[in-house]
Amino acid sequence: MFTDLNVKDCGSELLEKAATLGYSALACWEHSAGERGVRIVGKKVLAPGSLEELKQSLVKIPAGRTVVSVSPRDTATARWSAHDGRVDTIVMTLENIDVFDKKQFSTMKYYGKPLEIWLSDLRKAGSLQLAKYYRRVNLALRMKIPVITGSGASDWSQLPHPRAAIYLLTLLLDFPEKEALRSLTSHPYSVIAGKVG
Repeated sequence: MFTDLNVKDCGSELLEKAATLGYSALACWEHSAGERGVRIVGKKVLAPGSLEELKQSLVKIPAGRTVVSVSPRDTATARWSAHDGRVDTIVMTLENIDVFDKKQFSTMKYYGKPLEIWLSDLRKAGSLQLAKYYRRVNLALRMKIPVITGSGASDWSQLPHPRAAIYLLTLLLDFPEKEALRSLTSHPYSVIAGKVG
């Protein structure tokens, strides 16, 4: 039941590889091929410059089959995203990491909003960025906030084997192994469960 909540382009080669690796569901920014044994839902990642821009963007997204993730650039947008029911996950990237403080995580916990991180960020992070990322993710884990891991794959060669992703999370971010497994299985699947027919 491995699920990747952040695949940029779900072409036929990627879908075949996903099925071979044991993925059961993917959230894709773009997809044109049929499902090929892997469930597909749409994915919208919003990176609004302001709270007003976020509100305008959310109005345009039809409810239903699309996973909506917000990568906030400021505190007001981050707080709003945590309590808005149209937002499924809040994405922490290398660019917006300073928005995620204890108060943001408390708000996310209160409203049951999961934190989404991307393996593509971990691969390009320098040591100082990785240290910041490590501290934020571990704070979220200590506060019992569900953490979801997405690959950020844009082609089949970037889609990791789920066990390799779990190993990477335990090695670089000191995830407990069970929590690393949940970040690729039950946590992301619970987000798309209502979106998949």
